[in-house]
Amino acid sequence: MKTIRSLAICTCVAAVATITLQGCGQFQLERASAPGTISLAIEGVDQDLYSDGTFLKSGVGADTNNYILSIYSTEGDKVYEGKYGTRPEEITVTAGSYDVGIYSMRFNPPMFDAPQFGDRQTIVVAEGEQAKVSFMCRQLNAGLRLKFSNDFIAKFPGNGVYVLQGENRAAYDYSQTKYIFVDPSNFNIAYNRDNKDTVLLSKIFQSGQMVTMTLSYDESHTSASFFSVQVDTTRDWVNFRYNVGLKIPVGTLTIAEAKEMVGEKVKVFGYILGGDPTTNSVRVGPPFESKSSIVIAVSMEERNRDNMMVVELPSGAVRDGINLVNNPHLLGSPVVVTGTVAQAYYGYPGIKNTKSYVLL
Repeated sequence: MKTIRSLAICTCVAAVATITLQGCGQFQLERASAPGTISLAIEGVDQDLYSDGTFLKSGVGADTNNYILSIYSTEGDKVYEGKYGTRPEEITVTAGSYDVGIYSMRFNPPMFDAPQFGDRQTIVVAEGEQAKVSFMCRQLNAGLRLKFSNDFIAKFPGNGVYVLQGENRAAYDYSQTKYIFVDPSNFNIAYNRDNKDTVLLSKIFQSGQMVTMTLSYDESHTSASFFSVQVDTTRDWVNFRYNVGLKIPVGTLTIAEAKEMVGEKVKVFGYILGGDPTTNSVRVGPPFESKSSIVIAVSMEERNRDNMMVVELPSGAVRDGINLVNNPHLLGSPVVVTGTVAQAYYGYPGIKNTKSYVLL
């Protein structure tokens, strides 16, 4: 892939999780530019099964000519959107950056029986040159299959619950057995009574995860009772029980409260936002490289380091249990960690000498 050179006086600092653009004064000479071209190829499409042995409809034997091809400039101007099979062999564009994607179907979550396969890339097209794009299709969304214990149904009587994502919602009946698919971003499961939603839990799944979640209700238990992950070459098949009766332990602090307790041993609550921290960046998506720490935040949308804490993971049960290298499925999970507040850990207040954790 070629790099476009421009006459500019500019300093750009890019980090994995945060991108900081410093002051940039530019002086550009106007001149005619030669167009470039984009050529496309699909290297492969995953073929896989549901864990119950049924086929993923959009994967096996899919006709990629019917996939949706989307090419837009990074400024949002449409170059092409239509079937992959009817695209021009070469697409002529002006030099610049482009977002290129291919999708097995249009997806508006949450949707039943809707695994979406495809690939997304951002490319740079140089003047007078050809940019070759090779797609390797993978599942882009995540599947969720819900099961319900008798104590849950007794606590929340009716037909079922709702899966909410963005402005959309879909009913998931207690008798339902199908997967419902969501985007790899925050979604909620809610119980509706008298036209009022009660959010029972919020989660974020990663692309390619196929999750079976059993919802139970038992206030006498302090943790989830079952969690297992089956990993294959393309997807994580996850099974766990989630007790919506869980309560944040008494005496647990928020991140803001914990920062005022330097030197004290505390319990602090947050969401597992990411890992691989530095003094100015946090990795918020896999793959992760470091097992020695995680980053928690007040929400999964948080990008202000003042509202995050780096949590040290000493070797042993704590590191084995919640490091993101071995447990990427824990991204987005609510957690309570117990440790000592350090005034500076990777440049900010953090938790060191972590003694224990509880996933909620």
